[in-house]
Amino acid sequence: MLISSSRSPSPPTRTLCKYLASFLNCEYVTRGKSGLQDILYGMENAETLLIVGQYHGNPASLAFFDSEGQQQLSIWMNVVFHDKPQKSSLKNSMASIKGGGKLAGLLGDLLPEGDNNSRCSIQVADELMSFYCNGNNLFNLKVKGFKTKGD
Repeated sequence: MLISSSRSPSPPTRTLCKYLASFLNCEYVTRGKSGLQDILYGMENAETLLIVGQYHGNPASLAFFDSEGQQQLSIWMNVVFHDKPQKSSLKNSMASIKGGGKLAGLLGDLLPEGDNNSRCSIQVADELMSFYCNGNNLFNLKVKGFKTKGD
């Protein structure tokens, strides 16, 4: 998986991108003036591209694309940061996805797969995604809505 942002990301958007990259143990690249096709061309071994969008300077959406540039999932959300993660606690950890429902299943298909013994987890409910590592709630994404490729 590769993570990038909107073209001119605000500091909170860059922070979320870095947290997600550490949490999911994947690479974050700054977008700059690059178009979506440029980023897709640069994906070497990644199968999924995650673009973090913003609205009025705040992270507001997650868009998942496959390696062909087809959008697979779009999530509209608000972010609530809690504990500042220690970089060493997130290194080489693959988060497991816990929870049920359609969104949890979709994320399970798109995100790198962690095991159930992982120190980090994403707990997914219909309107909330909570990111935990070593028992600390690092941040929550309050889901406003989501749309899949087929919707």
